[in-house]
Amino acid sequence: MTSKFEIKPFSYLSKREKQVLSLMLQGALVKDICKVMNLKSNTISTFKKKIFTKTGTTNIIELFQLANESKKQTND
Repeated sequence: MTSKFEIKPFSYLSKREKQVLSLMLQGALVKDICKVMNLKSNTISTFKKKIFTKTGTTNIIELFQLANESKKQTND
């Protein structure tokens, strides 16, 4: 059971990290995200690492599951 006051897992992400997250969840690869955001691959990789760290996930599958779980909680 979750509390209404539970911290949202993505609330600590910066605006740019949320943009990268959104593209990742749509299936975009690093090279695709680079083109969309006009950034270098090292920058995108750094954003990805920060996203995984801040959300407590280690891969895209866990991140996708967390996003789905978070979406379900906001719909309840």
